[in-house]
Amino acid sequence: VEQHGVVDGIYRLSGVSSNIQRLRQEFDSDRCPDLHRDVYLQDIHCVSSLCKAYFRELPNPLLTYQLYDKFADAVATQTEEARLVKIKEVLKDLPPPHYR
Repeated sequence: VEQHGVVDGIYRLSGVSSNIQRLRQEFDSDRCPDLHRDVYLQDIHCVSSLCKAYFRELPNPLLTYQLYDKFADAVATQTEEARLVKIKEVLKDLPPPHYR
């Protein structure tokens, strides 16, 4: 996504609905979609939109409810270096399937 799109805002903009559905169908049919096809490169936002939908539809959030406050505190750390250290510490507390 970041190689083929403008990184600033790429994850905020939505892709074309028909492209998102086409891509979802390819993943649902256990095929490995070719993300270098023109239809996806011309609408790179459909890839990020499907990725966001996947995380939204998980039965349990990837970053668990139990660790929400710790993640919020880590992200609020002032310096980037300290913030990354704290985030890595919280990531270690994730359940194994979420960590993987």
